[in-house]
Amino acid sequence: MNLPKQYPSEKKPPEVYFYFGWSLAILFYVFSPIRLATGFIFQIQSELIVFVTVLSLTGCSGILIKRVYSSDFLKEITAVDLLLFACFTCLLLQMIVYPVDTEYVLTIICLSATYYLFRHLPSQWLTYLLCLFPLLVVVQIIYGYNRLAYPWQGLSDITGSFNNTGIFGGFVAMGFISALGLIFSVKQPVIRIVLGLLLIPITIQLIYSQSRAAWVAAAVGTLILLLPAIRKLTKSKATILISILLIVCVFFSFKFYHLKKDSADGRLLIWTVSWNMIKERPLTGWGPGGFQKNYLLWQGEYFKNHPDSSLAALADDIVYPFNEFLKIGVEQGIVGLLFALGIIFFIFGNPASAPVLRAILASLIGFSCFSYPAEIVAFQVLSIFCLAGIAGQSATIVKWRNPLKKSRAKRLVVCLIVSCCGFVSFAAFNYYANVKKWNRIIHSYSPENDQKIAELQVLYPAFKHNDRFVFIYGKALYDAGRYDEAIPFLEAAKDMFPRTQALLLLGKSYEKTNLYSNALRAWESASCIKPSLFMPHYNRAKLYFKLQDYKQAQQEANILLNKKIKIDNPEIDRIKREARDILNFQPPSN
Repeated sequence: MNLPKQYPSEKKPPEVYFYFGWSLAILFYVFSPIRLATGFIFQIQSELIVFVTVLSLTGCSGILIKRVYSSDFLKEITAVDLLLFACFTCLLLQMIVYPVDTEYVLTIICLSATYYLFRHLPSQWLTYLLCLFPLLVVVQIIYGYNRLAYPWQGLSDITGSFNNTGIFGGFVAMGFISALGLIFSVKQPVIRIVLGLLLIPITIQLIYSQSRAAWVAAAVGTLILLLPAIRKLTKSKATILISILLIVCVFFSFKFYHLKKDSADGRLLIWTVSWNMIKERPLTGWGPGGFQKNYLLWQGEYFKNHPDSSLAALADDIVYPFNEFLKIGVEQGIVGLLFALGIIFFIFGNPASAPVLRAILASLIGFSCFSYPAEIVAFQVLSIFCLAGIAGQSATIVKWRNPLKKSRAKRLVVCLIVSCCGFVSFAAFNYYANVKKWNRIIHSYSPENDQKIAELQVLYPAFKHNDRFVFIYGKALYDAGRYDEAIPFLEAAKDMFPRTQALLLLGKSYEKTNLYSNALRAWESASCIKPSLFMPHYNRAKLYFKLQDYKQAQQEANILLNKKIKIDNPEIDRIKREARDILNFQPPSN
């Protein structure tokens, strides 16, 4: 590990320490389990996004001010830089057409600023930061183990700070590849020994994670690390090795499928429906958030057309497609996929440079085919870190020179930089303050408390594009008996994410306001989206009975009595008893 040529060991520019310090703070905060705020009633990433946004903007403002008074803003611009700039610009421009939540905007700003900050670090310093990653993975393992609540829980139940064993398995897989790659690449024996020791608990946790996506990620990353050695083999040996690898892949594919067959079949259902959505809008897609807004409706349409599908019992309220390329295709269409493929092409176009960073990205791509890492801040920052490191070692396309010559213009630009960064930071903290207010309302909420509803009303402008907040607000109005007021919010929540819970509650609100046909349609949509549910048919049967449409009521009751029980509970027993009463009811003769 030799120091980069542009920064000889005896002459390091002082600003490099500034870049390194801010980058270290960001990576430590993102990858470690330490959080400045805790106690949220549901898992959110708002706190992480806000603090990383402020940290990265502060670092970027320092870089930009320095660049204003030097010869250039960014010394060398590569193809990866240009593609990412175009990608982020397109995402921001889409907000003109598609309404998005504040958190979406902050995430794009956060990742853009973080990339710009990482991009100014020389490769040697990026290596130092990368050495921190395996250590923080072990810290997450210890943290997760200490949080286990029951004596029968073990390594397979560890989630770290991610609250999901599968996602944490992917995080551990990235740690595995980074530790293994650094062992191959660094020269200092002490660092290699430390990394080797860290690799032991990481490997054990990776095995026990039972995450098939994580195992695939680790295998893909390891293969990329071994490619230089494979290339040195003779043609016959390479052919034999590739044949063995193909046989192993086929064998483990069958093993992985049968390990959690229902989970695998459920993902096949999601991928089938997602592909149908892509075929409907192949060029531009459904826009940001388009998967969440439309997928469940398409899933309901799928089961309408396939009423006897064996996959009906596996249907659920899906938020992610468990394949990031499918999601890009659904939301951004062919244009978005071309951006992604272009970035991948330039990443792996020169395999000789940044082999460890490329292996981590390959591992992340493998994980992305079966999970949803793009929704998790830690994976977003890790991918940006790797892309910045690879861009720093790629061929230069453009050299951008500072056009500012007069001191007055420079002072004006500095004021503009400080104002923009300050405004965004203020907006981020203001958003986070509203998130905390929302959390406090949920903690102390009761249906009889009109003051809490008034507080939700005050917060509504800040969260009007957040489906979870709008649904909670509508539910609060429903619980308070304000059905007419609840309907617009429940309809808005349903349009943003047509979860079955929102449709069921919307149907009840329609029923309370005598909009019976609307109620029946809402419950029918819920039953199509998730055919295993009993409640939509139960509500329809009760409403038909109330309207004295006994034939339709008995048809719904018959569906209830013949429906397979996914998870038995006393509520199901009660529903079936009432269904039998409806079925045995003899309507009075006219």
